[in-house]
Amino acid sequence: MKIAVVGATGATGQRVVRHALRQGHFVAAVARHPERLASADRLSLVRGDVLSPGGLTGALDGVEVVISCIGPEKNLSPGTLMSVGVANILTECKRANVRRFILQSGIGLSDGRELSWPNRLVVRVSGRIFTAAVLDKAVAERMTQKTDMEWIIVRPAVLADKPAKGRYTAGPSAGVAVLVPLSFDDCADCLLRAATDKPSWIGKIVNVGS
Repeated sequence: MKIAVVGATGATGQRVVRHALRQGHFVAAVARHPERLASADRLSLVRGDVLSPGGLTGALDGVEVVISCIGPEKNLSPGTLMSVGVANILTECKRANVRRFILQSGIGLSDGRELSWPNRLVVRVSGRIFTAAVLDKAVAERMTQKTDMEWIIVRPAVLADKPAKGRYTAGPSAGVAVLVPLSFDDCADCLLRAATDKPSWIGKIVNVGS
């Protein structure tokens, strides 16, 4: 399978690229500075800017699945990276006839119904602190849900640079521990499963965490 990873130089994106290559997929790593990634067999480095009109033109040609790993570096001042960026990704997906789109979002967009009350409280408090980031991601999620592609939205719990456990909780309406760190590698594994497997997740929002 040929997979495009948009935001391929980010913490999660790099790991998605690595996992996909290990599994034998062909990968188009799309980023503003793709040269930051080491070259490898079955890997294409593609320069693209999700915030620039036409900045992704041709970047997704021949791709079956797109995984978006874009996200703001600072949730307190996120700008419009998710809303504008995802809009441009979806436009190029449509032009390139991409079959499936996977969006990495965040557990902070949950309404908390599937979570325990302490985790529900954490989501509500964090939502008030990171209001701008939540609103920006919410726009991206709504656009994703309106696309006519096979889409899956993945909402990870808080992410951390730590060794992968190789096991985690994931699924629609899964009750996860919001503040128990999930490794970037485990998040990447979940995103790749959404991209290549898990037909039961299509058209749904998937929580992933401990």
